[in-house]
Amino acid sequence: MTKMTSRTFLPVIFIFFVFFLSVSTLAQVTKVTGRVYDPLTNEPIPFASVVFKKTTIGTNTDMNGRYTLETLKDVDSISASFIGYLPATIRVKKGRTQEINFALRVNKFDLPEVHVKAGENPADIIMRHVRDNKDNNNKTHVNAYQYEAYNKLEMDVNNISDKFKNRKIFKPFKFIFDNVDSNETNKKPFLPVFISESLSDVYYQKSPEKKKEVIKAVKASGIENSSIQQFLGDFYQNINIYDNNIYLFGKGFESPLADGGSLFYKFYLLDSAFIGDKWCYKLKFKPRRKQELTFIGDMWINDTTWAVKKINMRIADDANINFVEDLVLVDDYEKIDGQWMLRKDILVINIAPTETKSKEKMGFIARKTTTYKDIVLNQPKPEEFYADNNQSVTVLDDASGKTEKFWIDNRHDTLSIQERKIYAMVDTIRKLPAFQTYLDVLNVLATGYLEEGSFDVGQIFSFYSYNNYEGNRFKFGGRTNLNFDKAIQFRGYGAYGTRDKKFKYSGTAEYYLTGKHNTSFGFAYKNDVEQLGQGATTFARDNVLVTLLSRIQSTKFNTILEEKVFYETDFIKGLTANFSLAHRKLLPLEELRFTYYTDASHHDTSNVINSAEFTFALRFAVNERFIERKKAVGRKNGRISLGSIYPITRVAYSYGLKNLFGSTLTYHKLALKLRDKIYFGVLGKTDYEIEAGKTWNVIPYPLLEVHKGNETYTYDRSTFNLMNYYEFVSDQFVSVMATHRFNGFFLDKFPLLRKLKLRELVTANCLIGNVSDANRNILLEPNSFFTIRKPYIEAGLGIENILKFGRIDFIKRFSYLDHPNISKFGIRFGFEVII
Repeated sequence: MTKMTSRTFLPVIFIFFVFFLSVSTLAQVTKVTGRVYDPLTNEPIPFASVVFKKTTIGTNTDMNGRYTLETLKDVDSISASFIGYLPATIRVKKGRTQEINFALRVNKFDLPEVHVKAGENPADIIMRHVRDNKDNNNKTHVNAYQYEAYNKLEMDVNNISDKFKNRKIFKPFKFIFDNVDSNETNKKPFLPVFISESLSDVYYQKSPEKKKEVIKAVKASGIENSSIQQFLGDFYQNINIYDNNIYLFGKGFESPLADGGSLFYKFYLLDSAFIGDKWCYKLKFKPRRKQELTFIGDMWINDTTWAVKKINMRIADDANINFVEDLVLVDDYEKIDGQWMLRKDILVINIAPTETKSKEKMGFIARKTTTYKDIVLNQPKPEEFYADNNQSVTVLDDASGKTEKFWIDNRHDTLSIQERKIYAMVDTIRKLPAFQTYLDVLNVLATGYLEEGSFDVGQIFSFYSYNNYEGNRFKFGGRTNLNFDKAIQFRGYGAYGTRDKKFKYSGTAEYYLTGKHNTSFGFAYKNDVEQLGQGATTFARDNVLVTLLSRIQSTKFNTILEEKVFYETDFIKGLTANFSLAHRKLLPLEELRFTYYTDASHHDTSNVINSAEFTFALRFAVNERFIERKKAVGRKNGRISLGSIYPITRVAYSYGLKNLFGSTLTYHKLALKLRDKIYFGVLGKTDYEIEAGKTWNVIPYPLLEVHKGNETYTYDRSTFNLMNYYEFVSDQFVSVMATHRFNGFFLDKFPLLRKLKLRELVTANCLIGNVSDANRNILLEPNSFFTIRKPYIEAGLGIENILKFGRIDFIKRFSYLDHPNISKFGIRFGFEVII
């Protein structure tokens, strides 16, 4: 053996040193920490699988969606996956400690079917316990509760393509795209454009049921309208999963917790674990059938109370609903003093009206996050606490004037840097001239008026029309706005016909008093040609669309000369009173005949109706919601009703004042109208309207009830669509109009029609009435109209949601088929934005 000398030993030592140094370098630890979450809701995804690619090294996220993973191996990427979501892979930096967050997008394909054998599905057993205990776990079970609610509402534009950003129309706003957020490696960039916050105290009493919300602080980017601020609180954005049906966009979605939920859902038991100190079962649920209004998701159920601890659900991908790409609801509950109460509520809506070239749908994401604290149970307030407030939602006068320090001290969560930027960005956009131009265009399309300084020009769509009497009718009008005066508004128009060669005009002055009673009063004058018997929602007679879509050229017009004073006020919220005094003169034109006897001996006649009428009307609408148009003056043009969940009723009494302003007629009239809707869950909803009226004394028939007909090819829900103008007149009557929308309940069952998302509906209109012999015999030509001696009935089948906007109705008339120039069967169409 050769003896190793120092000369040979040193190089060997050096070689081993270099070798171990290189091994040490190659064996540096790659450590990754991060979070896996749903980018729509920002909620964590617990138990998601996270692994280094091409290795067996992996882990699962905890209840907060967090994970830690490390390895000595040579890895270059890491992936995350979870059932119901698309997997994501992100490159890692070798030999470094780093943070990688995964934003997993939902998988739009169906979950794989799970077959349960040998006994009852344990998930069904759990759900049976959940339904049996619904009443106890619902927060409405307690006698009273109160809490502080913090609402944060955000809106983002997502999937913004470079082509979209470079469009000429957005050139003035190019700077806003610098704020596009893409802070996660695999998260799609989005542009925050709106944020609002509100802080409110909410009170509830079970018996008798009382609700009250006091919004004590509100902050919104770009919104100064106090009428909109009421909708930023808790009342109008609250969903209760314990209800059998969850109503979104006017449609009833079947809740997975509904009494009949097993008829609509399949349930699977996936896991069990502690959430805090509560042992819970994790259940997955999915719809049994396609395109029904249902949800897909998972929930954690407490094992002792059978209450929902947490639920995460989204609408089924193929649900028959327009423009909504995704909708997610996340509720987190906590047990307080023996009662489960909501602690956090997240609602996210992804609205995608357009589609990019790459099939990525660009749209808006609206994200509402609500947190609740200071929850107090079973300590009811005295009756006077609710009695002194006739509004369910009150916005305090100083709510919008809170300082930034107030928000830092009182908001339940801190704003991100990006969220803080939104307030400044929106204020900058509003100051750009181009932004105001685009708003003007949208306003013209929505209202028909174009703002020009202190004056709104319109209605633009009535600037031209045509009828047999006037020929080509040219009209120009407008109204003043807030730039002119905050309290008074003038509105009017002038018109001219090329055939009758007469000038017509109208003018109104209205004064609006500020205050909680929304009081207004004014004076109006009109000298024009009109068509009696048109529906309230029909296009105005002088609208250009009526000219294009009329199926019959009407020949029954009359001149109207009218002076009118009016006063309107809210006695209390929901009860509106209207007083008016009007003097009218009606003169027949063309083929219209209403010459009548002016004396009992039938010697003297007149073809001029001269009446003076006092009218008192009450409109009752409990919890009706309104939005005030910011630049409009007066009740008529300033308030937009969003309806009510309760019936809306109107009662009106009119008295004809003989000898006042030369009036020759005395009469009494009473009218009643009730409008409401009934929801039937997944079976759709019924909208109906009941109207009744009676007239006492003998008067010419234009002052009676001239029933509303429709002589166009468009469908009008306020008229009898196969009835002609002036066809029927009554001095006492009852009518019922109803439409039931099935929202695709039947058509969705046919695979060939399913993708079209068509929706079926049925309509039925019925009228019963009569005209006394005295009111007919007063006429020189008593057969000028028909009397309803048996019910008038028309009904139809319709299909709506045609290309998301269109509607077509097939209507049949069942009575009075021998009348001249009537349609026994008709096809009518319409256009409306349907969600």
